[in-house]
Amino acid sequence: MAALGPAVRGAPAPALDVRGLSKAFAGVPVLKDVDFRMESGEITMLVGENGAGKSTLKNILCGVLRPDGGSITVAGERFDRLDGGRAEALGIGVVHQELSLFPNLSVSENLFIGNRPRPFGRVDWKGRRARARALLEGELDSAIDPDAPVESLSIGQRQLVEIAKAIAASSRILILDEPTTSLTAPEREHLGAVVRRLKAKGLAILYVTHFMDEIYALADRIVVLRDGRMVGGGTPAEIDRRALGTLMAGRALDVAVAALPPVAAGAPALLAVEDLDDGRMVHGVSFDLRAGEVLGLAGLVGAGRSEIAEAIVGLRPAAGRVRLAGLAYDGRSPRESLKRGLVLVSEDRRRDQAFLGRSVAENAAAALLGRVSGHLGLIEAAADRALVGEVLRRTAVSHPGAGAPMAALSGGNQQKVILGRWLAAGPTVAILDEPTKGVDIGARAVIHRLVVELARAGVAVLLISSDLNELLALSHRIAILHKGRLAATVDPRQTGAAAIVEIASAGEDAAP
Repeated sequence: MAALGPAVRGAPAPALDVRGLSKAFAGVPVLKDVDFRMESGEITMLVGENGAGKSTLKNILCGVLRPDGGSITVAGERFDRLDGGRAEALGIGVVHQELSLFPNLSVSENLFIGNRPRPFGRVDWKGRRARARALLEGELDSAIDPDAPVESLSIGQRQLVEIAKAIAASSRILILDEPTTSLTAPEREHLGAVVRRLKAKGLAILYVTHFMDEIYALADRIVVLRDGRMVGGGTPAEIDRRALGTLMAGRALDVAVAALPPVAAGAPALLAVEDLDDGRMVHGVSFDLRAGEVLGLAGLVGAGRSEIAEAIVGLRPAAGRVRLAGLAYDGRSPRESLKRGLVLVSEDRRRDQAFLGRSVAENAAAALLGRVSGHLGLIEAAADRALVGEVLRRTAVSHPGAGAPMAALSGGNQQKVILGRWLAAGPTVAILDEPTKGVDIGARAVIHRLVVELARAGVAVLLISSDLNELLALSHRIAILHKGRLAATVDPRQTGAAAIVEIASAGEDAAP
């Protein structure tokens, strides 16, 4: 973290000035001579497709990675690299896309894990809880209990704790890497208000996102990376949405969602759920889902959306009845679900469904070994290669080779591998939990196309998403949850996002 001396004197120093930043892994460049600067009291959006180098740049700025070249100047002091301690001392706080919380510790313990109040050598538990509550309520307007163990929180609530932790560490620069991927629309709006308040306090904010609406609602400046290089930048007024998409992808993008085919008259119910109840997060939920139908599932964080999916496939014990293609499905389990043509692409794919130390090919074929094994149970190489190729082509995965470790892929490409794996299983019912979480505009278009293709093929799709525009574009019907109960089922052609939010917030009393 050697300091290189002061930057050019004269005008007020920017909060951050990056010059010629470069980084390669195993000889493959991932950042190439990146230059950009951030001013105090401004929000800079860092955008680009998955694999463009955004996470590598973020990790260099917060001291996780060492650059191969270039310099980083923070408030006039120039360095050839930073480590975590120096970055924190300089007032750089970060929210990583992958959460860095300790699930067995409380919220307050996580918030101050490296900075615990210790008067007279003893932990001030009461003071720590008070500070945590003030931070959660004052900065995030959140009612999360500071004493609650993190493992008891939903993914969205954990994201809010991660943001609070970064705010506590930030005095000059705050880096937010996809902070809203697990948040619902109202929570995104709320976080936007928080970010604006932090901007008004003088923080320089580097905000990584794939959501166009966030970019144009919050950005003072946009920085675009493609293939490790900075390929453009400017204010939102200087770069419209179509131009931004072209800069990110290097080509014109058609991001329109193809029209859903209508559900065939008399299409049979492939999934029927009656009085599903886990006694904690899900309470008496009933619905059915027909062949070729996409049923959107909306609700606030903690409403029970993911828990319903887990209960249906047997990952979560729950009372109630589930029928698949008219047949009772008792003794539910993930293995039996796959046999019966029911698959779940879970929300936290990296934790639940990715084998990061194994190859891309092994991940692609993990649920399909029966299709590539001979009569002795040995994998047949030719069949395996053909299956893996089908999975990677269908989901347009960008990868350095099928033999590369899964960890070498960007988060969005990991998601596409897992999505392709389950779709290649030939499901009759597919539950997709936040399928476009954390993916770029190009990958989002691919996944939207796949959802439409599934409907056209007669697959019944349960689509769980916090992106209301996505639900409105891709659903035949939308079921809205409120505190674990089904509050209403609406027609997306006759219901807007505001009405869905109101029902999700207030329950059936707000339903039409």
